[in-house]
Amino acid sequence: MNEGDLVLVRYTGKAEGEVFDTTEKEKAEEEGLHREDRDYRPIPVLIGEDYVIEGFEESVKDLDVGDEKEVEIPQEKAYGERDSDKVETYPEKEFEKQDVNVRRGEEIMIGNQRGKVISKGSGRVRIDFNHPLAGKDLEYWLKVEEQVTDDEEKAEYIYDYRVGHGDVDIEDGKAKFSRTHSHGDHQHQMPEELIEKVTEEIEQYTDLEVEVEE
Repeated sequence: MNEGDLVLVRYTGKAEGEVFDTTEKEKAEEEGLHREDRDYRPIPVLIGEDYVIEGFEESVKDLDVGDEKEVEIPQEKAYGERDSDKVETYPEKEFEKQDVNVRRGEEIMIGNQRGKVISKGSGRVRIDFNHPLAGKDLEYWLKVEEQVTDDEEKAEYIYDYRVGHGDVDIEDGKAKFSRTHSHGDHQHQMPEELIEKVTEEIEQYTDLEVEVEE
């Protein structure tokens, strides 16, 4: 696989022998990880654009369509080492003021960071903002299911990966999408940097021109 190739990859990931994620529905059910709101299908990997962790992408680059392989990915090519500076302490009363009841073990958003409550007591709450898999070597079973070469399909996968909702319409050599999305009763504006990233990838890796509608 080369830079700019887009492939669909099936995988099962393990940390310390425990499965933490998989694209395989049966495996998810077997491991007690099955979620009704998830589509169990291969994920798109656009080589060179950091769709997945470094060690995952490097392994995929060595495979042909139809190949499968079991690989070990060291922490430095996965989610990095644990950083003690990412564990922060907050006064419990800060949460009480906002009527938020924090519990040990639960995940919580502080600003734009997601962290896990690792202790609560003596009026203090300690929150770990490290990625849950930081400091761990990972094992993956990988299978390259398909290479996407059709420009329209490629644009759709790029858009879906980066945006996750809404649609891209393709006609007359143009990929068109709206900067405004409806989500329930709310209208959301797509951030400018996201529009730029989607536009750049579609125009760089396909022959389509992007048109963003207001």
